Amino acid sequence: MANKREFKKYVTAVSQDIITTMMTVCYSTDGVDHDIVDKAVATILVAGENAICKSNVKFDKTEGASEDPHAFHKARRNFYRSLYMKVNKEFTDAINEAVKQFNAALPESVKAANKA
Repeated sequence: MANKREFKKYVTAVSQDIITTMMTVCYSTDGVDHDIVDKAVATILVAGENAICKSNVKFDKTEGASEDPHAFHKARRNFYRSLYMKVNKEFTDAINEAVKQFNAALPESVKAANKA
């Protein structure tokens, strides 16, 4: 991600889209286990909040403390890049787990129809 604002917008948009799709399928399909879908939605909500909270970390050095401004900018850029990559991986892993939970809630007839 280019910056914190874009990362937060990305996390929010992905979370909202997946939750909307899950809830649409949950209430428009017969035989779906609503308890499991609720747990999957809660997993996504928690993952989104954790990603946003973890992305609020600030770089702990200032430009004045460094003798070389280029080294400072490089270190800051690397810090934020690694931070966003780590938080995004955790977010993606949680989303994948929620999708697995959601797929387990679907009846076999729906799964067979999706494969066809």
